[in-house]
Amino acid sequence: MTSRRTMTSRPRKLLVYLDQNFMSEMAKPTHDRVRQDFRELYSVLQQGFWNEQLVVLRSSFHDVETSLAGSLGDAIRARRSTLGHVATASQDHIRDRQIDASLQEFLGRHDGSPVICHDDAFEDEPDARVGHYDIDVDMDWMHADAKEQRQRHADQLDKVRQRIRQHSISYDEQFRIEMDIARQEALRPHSVRRYAGYGGVTDEQYSQFVQSNAFAEVPILWLEIALMTRLMTAHSTRKIGQGDVTDIEAMATYLPYCDVYGADRFMAGVAKSLQVPESYGCHLFHSGKEGVASLIDHLRAALADIAPVNVPRLSIVVAATDDIKANSFSFFQKIGTQAKMAERRSGAWVEVFGFDDGRMPRYELRQARSIAAPFYGLQDVLPIKCSASDGIDALIDAAKTECRSTHFVLVDAYQDLPDDFLTQALEITRDGKSSVLGYRVYSRDR
Repeated sequence: MTSRRTMTSRPRKLLVYLDQNFMSEMAKPTHDRVRQDFRELYSVLQQGFWNEQLVVLRSSFHDVETSLAGSLGDAIRARRSTLGHVATASQDHIRDRQIDASLQEFLGRHDGSPVICHDDAFEDEPDARVGHYDIDVDMDWMHADAKEQRQRHADQLDKVRQRIRQHSISYDEQFRIEMDIARQEALRPHSVRRYAGYGGVTDEQYSQFVQSNAFAEVPILWLEIALMTRLMTAHSTRKIGQGDVTDIEAMATYLPYCDVYGADRFMAGVAKSLQVPESYGCHLFHSGKEGVASLIDHLRAALADIAPVNVPRLSIVVAATDDIKANSFSFFQKIGTQAKMAERRSGAWVEVFGFDDGRMPRYELRQARSIAAPFYGLQDVLPIKCSASDGIDALIDAAKTECRSTHFVLVDAYQDLPDDFLTQALEITRDGKSSVLGYRVYSRDR
């Protein structure tokens, strides 16, 4: 096993995991009568994401579910890209990390980091600043047989459920049966090779660990077994469905790392009957109307106490004047390139906005002429809708609403910008200047 990293505390942003039913509901076209509470939930989540306060996590379980969503798949991907650009680590990776940490702790070799170590759970840094865009590639072909696999698994578990019902097997008895099966699997040669032999761990030491309570308490193992066992014993007359396995595996894998978790009403009830959310300091909500209402209230209260994790040093706001339109592609390319260089060299985040009056030019890329590019090309620019008749006061008010930095520069005329334009602009907040290259500097708060 490779060594674990040591980030032990939760990221500063609120970590939110929503089952696919939440994402599907928020992605439905308006003509499909999206519930008003889900529209409100999306608004709260999107604002929190944009304000650098929360991130909605994405997992491989979402990718599989989206591949099975048919015509709604593209809408789900688009919606998801506006709520979080953080992919979680795989289920297998997290299981390996937790087992390895528990094994080291059992042997008295633990380095002090917890078994639930947040650095193990993410492929991307949750506290990294939010970009305007997320590339979410359609990889549905990878999950072509997902539906059949899930059905086979569900059918196997349903046979177990029927046996439990027939013999009136209790939760505790079935839990022991399932844990024994997990131990047998962990002692197969391929598993022994995976964990023993690294860092001086012998086969005998690993075997002792697998037979101990420490193994049974590995979070992902305990949660998978406990949730499935409670489902099959407490609801023995209910047929196991395809989605049940996915819901349980996702919850067992990611709930311990989250601040907020959204599940369907049934699975949330199963988890709460085991006091799962309380065990891991996570707030669990279901997708029924009262659950969504409670989730919205919780998010608003939580976000009121969370300061933005990242704040731009400066905002550049570009007006939609005729001379800027005539040079739009190259003008935004120069500003965007300088913004990237400023962040790369000194970590100074410069946020760029472009006003769009509905008459902005469109371009075709040389490399792909069939693909239309907006007036700002491929730069990291956020458009602000405006009217062609808007005066300077309306533009300033709109800029104050949209920008996230304390000051912004209103670029309201074209000029051939020097290569150090943003270097000069970044100095204005330090020196208290009121303009740069003739462009006025405004405070967002005044």
